[in-house]
Amino acid sequence: MGLPVGEILDIIAEPRRQRPRPARFRLMPGAFEARRGGHCHPMRTAFSPARPLVAAQCALQWLARLWPSPETTAGVAPELVSASARKPLTAPTDLPDPRAAWSDRLWGAGFTLPGGEAEVLHLARLLPLSAATTLLLVGRDAGGAAGCLAGRYRSWIATYQHDARLVARMTPLLRPLGRRTVVQPWTPATPRFRDRYHHHALGLEPLHSGAAPDRLCQAVASALKPGGQLVLVETVASSARPVPGLARWLELDGRASPPPSRGMVESALQTAGFTVHVIEVLDMRQAVAVTDAWLQLLVGLRQGARPASTTEAAALVTEAERWLLWQRLLQSGDLVVLRWHATLPG
Repeated sequence: MGLPVGEILDIIAEPRRQRPRPARFRLMPGAFEARRGGHCHPMRTAFSPARPLVAAQCALQWLARLWPSPETTAGVAPELVSASARKPLTAPTDLPDPRAAWSDRLWGAGFTLPGGEAEVLHLARLLPLSAATTLLLVGRDAGGAAGCLAGRYRSWIATYQHDARLVARMTPLLRPLGRRTVVQPWTPATPRFRDRYHHHALGLEPLHSGAAPDRLCQAVASALKPGGQLVLVETVASSARPVPGLARWLELDGRASPPPSRGMVESALQTAGFTVHVIEVLDMRQAVAVTDAWLQLLVGLRQGARPASTTEAAALVTEAERWLLWQRLLQSGDLVVLRWHATLPG
């Protein structure tokens, strides 16, 4: 069955509604707080069931209407689905090449997380990187993060990647950097990196691989020199209850199991010897980045940058469903995206 490519290209995005400015974070004694409109308050989560997502989602909503999945129609976003469109998603979900191409268009070449280069630089800004430092980079990256950090700070980047598809994507991007970046394999079930070699570490959702939080954190701690610093970004689950749409999102996001809880990650960091200094909730930043990227992509589609085949169109709709479900799970509070900044004893 072919996709309604014409409908995808004829999407008319509704005007974006007013959205709040991203919070400016500052560290306060005993608590991490956010400043909005001149007032400070404890930062718990950017979304709650009582405060629906304000950033416009029309781009993802329109695409979700075209080919919804059973779980999309089962309690996640029923108002997005017309009666005539309620049919199961039968397109293949393992489309590495077409989906990688759309990922590059959304976030930038080699980036896999919302916000692309700007977000990676924001995440890593707490690390004192320079030409004299080595960085252990592990997690979801196809060369974009490694390349921009090596280019910006001239640091020596050791990228550990277990996914052969991401290795294939990053190889041509990192080749011009020569020996400043190196790609190494690792095994999520038994993580191990070069002992006591790296000054600092950046984890971009490394637990997406299925690695256990305690094993991963201990492996990172063993790979850092005394006084080494870690910035870890993870999507965590806020409850163990069944959540509508979660199973479908796990499938589309390539996860074999639900994300760990925040408590599991923080317990693993503490057991590994890390002291956590900053915890930042990234929900709003990344949700806004997702919305902006999809709206820009839709503008490009309407201006002629169309999918070349039904396979590419299927990949586009699959990515749209993935990110719509992600936004819905953040809005409901069932998922939270966090950044930890931690250090080892000197």
